Amino acid sequence: MTDDKDDLIRQLTIRLRETVDENDKLRAELARLTEGATAHATLQDIYRNRDLPATTRAKAAAASLPHELPRLESVPPPLELVAEVIEPLATVVERQRARANRILALPLASRSAMISGTGGSSDGNDDASDV
Repeated sequence: MTDDKDDLIRQLTIRLRETVDENDKLRAELARLTEGATAHATLQDIYRNRDLPATTRAKAAAASLPHELPRLESVPPPLELVAEVIEPLATVVERQRARANRILALPLASRSAMISGTGGSSDGNDDASDV
């Protein structure tokens, strides 16, 4: 009967040593993984480890996702554009024809001065009011 107890104690001692060795091995692996590692690097190690349960890996992947991909946010427009009122083509044509008719009604000397640019307003705008 003492032999059975001694045998049981030997088996338990062997198991205890195996467990301690496994524990030391896991602690060394943990120290290696976390040595100088950032939180993000640790999460990457967790979600890349195929030996861990899928739920643990999924949680680690979800936690590291904002650090790996930027969030899509609205961006203000790069230019502050202001729309201009577009004058209809028919109005532009009428205005230009009226100006041309007024120029043609002037004497020849005045016409050549307006066409060459020496006449007209001082701001360079040859409008209908200039003629």
